[in-house]
Amino acid sequence: MLKVTNTLTGNKEPFTPINPPEVKMYVCGPTVYGDIHIGNARSQVNFDVIRKYLIYSGYKVTYVVNITDIDDKIIKKSIEEKKEAKEIAENYTQAYFKVMEKLGVQKADFHPKATEFIPDMIGLIAGLIEKGHAYVVPSTDLGKDVLFDSTTFKTYGKLSGKNLEELQEGARVEKNEAKKSPIDFVLWKASKPGEPQWDSPWGKGRPGWHIECSTMVRKILGDSIDIHGGGVDLIFPHHENEIAQCEGFTEKPYVKYWLHNGFIEISGQKMSKSLGNIWKAKAALADYRPEVLRYFFLSAHYRSGLNYDQDILEANKRGWEEFNLTFQRVEEALNSPPVDYPMDLLELRLAIDEVEAKFKEAMDDDFNTPKATAALFDLARETRRVLSQTPRVSVGAKSLLGEALDKLNLLGGILGIVTAERVSIPKEVEELAQARVQMKKDRKFKEADEIRAKVMEMGFIIEDVQGGQFRILPKK
Repeated sequence: MLKVTNTLTGNKEPFTPINPPEVKMYVCGPTVYGDIHIGNARSQVNFDVIRKYLIYSGYKVTYVVNITDIDDKIIKKSIEEKKEAKEIAENYTQAYFKVMEKLGVQKADFHPKATEFIPDMIGLIAGLIEKGHAYVVPSTDLGKDVLFDSTTFKTYGKLSGKNLEELQEGARVEKNEAKKSPIDFVLWKASKPGEPQWDSPWGKGRPGWHIECSTMVRKILGDSIDIHGGGVDLIFPHHENEIAQCEGFTEKPYVKYWLHNGFIEISGQKMSKSLGNIWKAKAALADYRPEVLRYFFLSAHYRSGLNYDQDILEANKRGWEEFNLTFQRVEEALNSPPVDYPMDLLELRLAIDEVEAKFKEAMDDDFNTPKATAALFDLARETRRVLSQTPRVSVGAKSLLGEALDKLNLLGGILGIVTAERVSIPKEVEELAQARVQMKKDRKFKEADEIRAKVMEMGFIIEDVQGGQFRILPKK
């Protein structure tokens, strides 16, 4: 049975959807005022894997990832660049989708933009005022602010574990002299001259950040959903405020399972503009294959922190390259004429029979991708052991190798660490390798070594195997 760690309870719980086999799942997407960094990318990859595993497990998933396309940061960026906020948001929305496509993150069923739901947000805010959970205060000449009254929601703080009486104004809690309580938050913000604005019962303004997600969740998925995900930094105040808004209005449970992924640190330090260590996902993709980055992101449990430095990522790259080399070697063996002699295949048979159960056991344990990946690597290692005996295999070995490849493609596809690209060997390299075989037979070892060195300069390695045969591999 699948078990997940629920931030709301702090416990690992059996996963039982509200209306099985349907799963309603919402993950906070980007605020589109700049290129996303690898921390954002990790979150989207983590939840992409969770979604794909749920589908593999037989659930019918409706998956929503929002786009926050109106926000203070977007307005600030538009002023700096002297462009319309809409243009800024659209440019970075497209940049986000390009990065997701490169990373193999499957598009959600819905990618709602906040600005498409303004009337619905106004309706939800009006409902909160009517129920006594919100109040209106004067703000600018153009309109008034609407604030959520946190004292009216008695379980405020239940997600973050913060006590209502102990909460103090923090960096992410907006200051406002008109607040009844320092932890009250903005539902509707009056616009200043020149800012994006919409008409409302409270004058011209725009929605607060928290009401955006609450509205889109309810509009697309309904009052109660199964999974809400995002980074650990969103627990308070964003997700805490979502709960207060939705449950204050509907008086129903908002989310059954809250899942939060950990931070990425750069050489042991949190990414921050002040430290100048923000690593953009676009830059990372220029240096590393998407599958290598996904493998790196999945090398730690999604709830855990993940530390990046050059050595760690290079080690991940080498591990992924060795894993991916398995596919090329199997395909070469399957395309070669079979040989007629017995081979030691028992361990491969056992590895094939066990891999899916090991993978499921790991993923059912709160989506433990490090253990799931290890199960695939074990099968790949045993596959390469069989292939190390000879470049040509028996008919029985071909059958088993085909099974192994199918399992690796299926399960590796859920993680997104399998590439469809295979390295083609140039004809000149093949001819040189064949010439080297003859050189060795003629005991011209110096000339054979020279050929091997030349092939390495061309980006390939000649690997000798039993029986005087060889295989050609791409240079790492």
